[in-house]
Amino acid sequence: MTTVTNPRSVLHALDPLGLGTGDCESLLSYFCRLAGSHSTSTLSLSRAIAQRFEHEVEQEFDWFHRQFSGLGEAALTWSSALSALTSIPRLDRLTFLPWRDVISQNGLPIVSKGQFCPQCLAEDQAAGHAPYFRLTWELKTVSVCPRHRVRLSQHCPCCGKDNVRHAAALVVPGWCTKCGAFLGGQTRAAEPEMAIEAVELWRARQVYELVRVQQSVEQAPSRDMLVATIEHIIGEMDGGQATRFAGRVGLSKGTVHYWLKSDKTPTLDASLAVASQSGIGLSRLLTGQSQGWTPPTQGQQLALTLFKPECRSKSPARTIDWEEVDRQLQKFLHQPNPVSVREVSRQLGIEVRQLYLRDNQTTRQIGQRWLAYLRRRKVANLQEAIPHLESAGKEVLMAGKSLNLREMKARLPHEVTQSIQGFYGVLKDVRLRLVGESPEHHKISV
Repeated sequence: MTTVTNPRSVLHALDPLGLGTGDCESLLSYFCRLAGSHSTSTLSLSRAIAQRFEHEVEQEFDWFHRQFSGLGEAALTWSSALSALTSIPRLDRLTFLPWRDVISQNGLPIVSKGQFCPQCLAEDQAAGHAPYFRLTWELKTVSVCPRHRVRLSQHCPCCGKDNVRHAAALVVPGWCTKCGAFLGGQTRAAEPEMAIEAVELWRARQVYELVRVQQSVEQAPSRDMLVATIEHIIGEMDGGQATRFAGRVGLSKGTVHYWLKSDKTPTLDASLAVASQSGIGLSRLLTGQSQGWTPPTQGQQLALTLFKPECRSKSPARTIDWEEVDRQLQKFLHQPNPVSVREVSRQLGIEVRQLYLRDNQTTRQIGQRWLAYLRRRKVANLQEAIPHLESAGKEVLMAGKSLNLREMKARLPHEVTQSIQGFYGVLKDVRLRLVGESPEHHKISV
């Protein structure tokens, strides 16, 4: 049996925007553009994806309440699902998932109401390409645009309403979901705006650089490297005294102790505090690149408003040899009997979502082979069941009864009915074969 080398994607293989830059597109934006490319609503697409991956969909399911672009379970689930369906690998790069082991999941604040930079959207339109939402805009930590030095907005410049960026069943990135106006347009009235503080701009620049760096990070940063870097900073700045260092960055000594002695992970705000007082930069801190760093010669560099980080229990990070995983996947792909991606995931001890993200093509080939096997099995089961169906159908008609599901199932072995998918449609074909009449004249009772 031949294996399809590159199975066709279920959804359009839409290229993400801004990859390799700090203006990288967010997964939420990618999802909205993907829905638009299929001329469907974001609500319909979200339900179709959830049902395809066998997730229970609540009656009041609202896709925009999911934190697509964070570093929690929702980001991992949706980035892997979209990678699987579009054939575009590593869509986790449109989220903050690459930093999952060095930023506490409870310590990455995501905005509840979408914010945006009107000037960025206006630039997109002027450049002749589709406006899109930046990944940096998803964080509460970022309140200004580091390129245009303007405050991010949550309000439509035309109707003045908030929560207008994407919280709707139908979304076109860059246009108001309430009145349809372009979000990159001029404001309807010159309203006084709070002055941008230096610390706000510094934070935005740090996150902007973090997003740029994560596009080229092959191996996910580890907590061990982060802790080693913090220990190095403490040694250089405070002679190894964690208590003095904690006071310097505005944290409790217990918090710093937990980082060094347990499995606790700093929040984003805490890491920003360390970066600001040490001068190492956020991306270098989280990736453990302390080479060439020297302590600042002066005291505090910025007067940050620091927050006490919340710590959480975390299991040790597992190191995965993806070259070995790929070899194992190739074995599964070429073994005589097809196997599902779910079973491969169980045997390798790696989540399905990670397989679709990190080894997209081979994983999709395995999935395509399994689906082809299921289709062949469905046809074979039907061929075996046809004689039983015709025999039972004749008995029903001879008894002068209506050829319906209830009568047929009462005369068929349980294993036959269980082996047939789409029993209702099959029964219609059997009826036509037995009585030779069109379905317009004889409706089947259910």
